[in-house]
Formats: sequence, structure tokens, C-alpha cells
Amino acid sequence: MNSAAELLIHCRAAGLKFRRNGDCIDIRPARLITPELLARIRANKPGLLALLETEAAHLPPDCAPWLHIARQVLAGEFNGGDRSLLGSLLIGVRTINHPVCQQARSRLETLLGHQRKESRR
Repeated sequence: MNSAAELLIHCRAAGLKFRRNGDCIDIRPARLITPELLARIRANKPGLLALLETEAAHLPPDCAPWLHIARQVLAGEFNGGDRSLLGSLLIGVRTINHPVCQQARSRLETLLGHQRKESRR
């Protein structure tokens, strides 16, 4: 289990409630947050945001990394990737029922289609 997931479990066991609010995390009740705990939360914020997003979408926790990768695909970070890489990414995102993953799937299919056309020339 990763540190963000462990931290979330620990905090919830201590009575804290987490909710994603855009790029922020709402935590209640604030009186239970110690300075040390706040520092750990801040250090793990990207992972916590990903976990909270997967929970809100009713996805299993192991889908959190794929949401991040899907955003990278949509940002064009894999545009120069070879067929093997793009195919592997497509396998990873295609079964995740989340709008970001489905948009990434479409983008990967387009990239793979362009590579097929170029290899025929």
C-alpha cells in the first residue's frame, strides 16, 4: 500500500473526513489535525487527491495512477511514444469507467491510428 493510502486510512481511523474540492482537500474536523499530521498531508497531497478522486468516481484505489497517466496522455506527454508504449497505455486506460480515462483512450487510439498510416507510406 502506498503512503498516501496508508495516511488516508490512518486519518480516517482518527475520525477525520476528507473531501476533494478541486485541487484542494477539505478536512474535518480541523481541531483533530496536528501540525505533524498537516505536514504529512501536505507532503502526500497529490496522492491523496488521486485517491479521493477515485473514491468519488466509485473506482477501486488501484485506478488512481491511471487517472494521472490519462491526464498525461491528454496533455500530450506521450505523443512521441512508440507503438508498444501507446498500446500498453491503451490497455491500462480502456477499461476504467471515468471520463478522463475514456478521453485518453480515444486520444491513444488516434495516435496509434496515425502511426499505422505513417508506417504504410
